[in-house]
Amino acid sequence: MILAPRIRSLTRLRLTLSIVVAAVVLSSRIAGAAPAVVAPQRIGKEAVPYPAGGTGDAFVVLALVVDAEGVVTGVTVQEGAPPFADAAMAAVKTWRFRPATRDETPIASRILATVTFHAPVSPSPPHSVAAPPASVPARAPASGTPVEVSVRGEHEELGTIHIPRSETRFIPGAFGDPFRVVEALPGMTPWLSGLPYYYVRGSPPENVGYFIDGIRVPLLFHVGAGPSMISPPLVDSVDLFPGAYPAQYGRYAGAIIAGTTTPPETTRTRAEFGVRVFDANAFGEVPYDSGRGSVMGAARYGYTGLITSLFAPNYTVGYWDYQARASHLTWGSDTVSLFVFGAHDELTYQKAPTFRVEYHRADLRYDHPLQDGSLRIAATFSTDDTLTALQTPTGAGASAALQGPGGHLRAELEERMTSEMRVRAGADVGVARFDVDNYDGVIHAPHTDVEGGVYSDVVWRPSARVELVPGLRLDAYQARGESGLAPQPRLATKIRIAPAVSWISALGVAHQEPTEEVFVPAKLPNPIDEAGGGNSYQGSEGVEVRLPSSMRVRATAFYSELVATSLNGTERALGGELFLRRDFTERLGGFVSYTLSRTDTT
Repeated sequence: MILAPRIRSLTRLRLTLSIVVAAVVLSSRIAGAAPAVVAPQRIGKEAVPYPAGGTGDAFVVLALVVDAEGVVTGVTVQEGAPPFADAAMAAVKTWRFRPATRDETPIASRILATVTFHAPVSPSPPHSVAAPPASVPARAPASGTPVEVSVRGEHEELGTIHIPRSETRFIPGAFGDPFRVVEALPGMTPWLSGLPYYYVRGSPPENVGYFIDGIRVPLLFHVGAGPSMISPPLVDSVDLFPGAYPAQYGRYAGAIIAGTTTPPETTRTRAEFGVRVFDANAFGEVPYDSGRGSVMGAARYGYTGLITSLFAPNYTVGYWDYQARASHLTWGSDTVSLFVFGAHDELTYQKAPTFRVEYHRADLRYDHPLQDGSLRIAATFSTDDTLTALQTPTGAGASAALQGPGGHLRAELEERMTSEMRVRAGADVGVARFDVDNYDGVIHAPHTDVEGGVYSDVVWRPSARVELVPGLRLDAYQARGESGLAPQPRLATKIRIAPAVSWISALGVAHQEPTEEVFVPAKLPNPIDEAGGGNSYQGSEGVEVRLPSSMRVRATAFYSELVATSLNGTERALGGELFLRRDFTERLGGFVSYTLSRTDTT
């Protein structure tokens, strides 16, 4: 995380230019015209059976997520109670729609549907009246209420880049792999050409943290051909937080790359498989119990031995990964899920290992929807085995390794308090056993580390022109026999200074713990301050302009300073980024990114 003291001064100048353009059909819409949005329309009028055990008349209001193919992919109860809510949820999962459209292009949407139940008036078979998918502004349902549709949008954190699933698999050069998108985003500079490890705004690769559904993983990409370690059909969205990231994330002094998995599929079976020259992969998901549950499995296996034997006979590369998930609705709309995943990477030189990463995660989670938010409680069991080494032809060299099991408990809460304010908060505590801790030639005895943290931030829009996100994260830990406390305040601001121009600012402090370093092939970890890790002070100022034809351009200047007190080392990075973007869901979409940065280390 901090370069060794013997290196007194080092300057890096990095220039990155990434151009990605995907052209399908030229857009015919007039520049500056507002997009025409058409609500989804339900196909069919099947009645919802009156539930056993129900008495009297009742109504249930449901929030439905309808994808671009007209399939209901998510259902949440807004109003109503069992057994009516259960009956309504089971029924609407089978509904089909003509999807919502924006300028005649199918899009995902979120609507409110009211299902009205009338008690049977005779011993005849029970019946019901199913209302069309409608949003009802009144508390009670009303016949003939016009449809109101709210098209679902992807929220982008201030100062970051959010890539939704609707775009990730369309980007040329990513080969359908959502996480490979980050390679072409501003601020990204490969450590070595062809290897999926990056300097992000000057921060070295070992300071970049990777998360899947809030679960930390040691790497996100395989070292061989570079595919991500998560099956593409399972990835819902990708976020690049180049600095001053939300308070939810911590324990890394550089950037954060975070992925979110798709919700469980409860309406249809889906499957994918692929075979390439260097690997094969498969994915499948099947709903069960009338859509109340879902089972998913995926795997990838790399067979790169033949290729490496032809071009680099002294090297051997191998990798695999797997993911499995089972989820079920327990009561109401609460969900219990078990997500198990893991990966293996190994690079050898003359049959001696020079790089190895193998990890496994088992995450048991409970999700409870709130009236206007969500609550998640989860427990994660983990095992890690990592190694990196600098090998010479004689087999000599230095190495670093971390190995051992661990466990974490975490709670995540999000709730909209008012129409202008949304609160996010959480806490976690973890224990990790290091059976092997060989760090840059310093061999530590086996030890058990403890860490914990709390965080909270507020997304506040006091007016239509201003958005503020103040936040605070507080981490405490005991690592390698030393204790530390790390307060990390953060503040992001967006102010619309003109109808199409916004100013975006992000400031924050990030802290990295001693045993959270990311291992990189053929690169030993930099020594760090074992008494207190390292603090990074990050800031960026930018201007975003919305252009005609749904285009946006953002120019950003950034600065970061990484400090380790006991080593008296400092690393400073500054630079600028330019990002021109038009969503890939448009008929003509793409982006151009440009980064110029400089890093000095003393």
